[in-house]
Amino acid sequence: MKNQVIIILAICAIACDSPSEEKKYDGTSVNSETKEIVLESKGSTWMNYTGVLPCADCAGIKTELKLENSPEKIERSFELSETYLETKDGDRNYKTTGLYEVIYGLEDHPEAMAIRLLDANNLPFKSFQQEKNGKLTLLDQEEKPIQSQLNYSLEMVNPKSK
Repeated sequence: MKNQVIIILAICAIACDSPSEEKKYDGTSVNSETKEIVLESKGSTWMNYTGVLPCADCAGIKTELKLENSPEKIERSFELSETYLETKDGDRNYKTTGLYEVIYGLEDHPEAMAIRLLDANNLPFKSFQQEKNGKLTLLDQEEKPIQSQLNYSLEMVNPKSK
């Protein structure tokens, strides 16, 4: 009986899902030929994305997102720097760090790959869809494309080794 309890606990420990592990959307299958730009290199590198996202009450949000790409690590880190441009109090800078997870397949786009940034409580607070050309496009709170003529994309710049 004691051995059975130990085996059950070991199975539970292995089956537990870390918040930064890759996940697949439950509703559909995913094409394994999808190119993974974020996770394609070996060694520890940081994939860098930059752009100016729309802002309702400022001139724009200068956004720099760095995603750690390290095949040796289970948990992947991100660094997000946002500068709200020309607010009534001038430019306002915010920096956020944490973990991210990779999601394969979105509800309306089963072939999509998305990056989900997690807050300190391991809850998603921003998600981006990775486009085939490498840029990331911000998704709404329900992880659907934002319906707008405005540009919600971040362009990939050269990766940097750390």
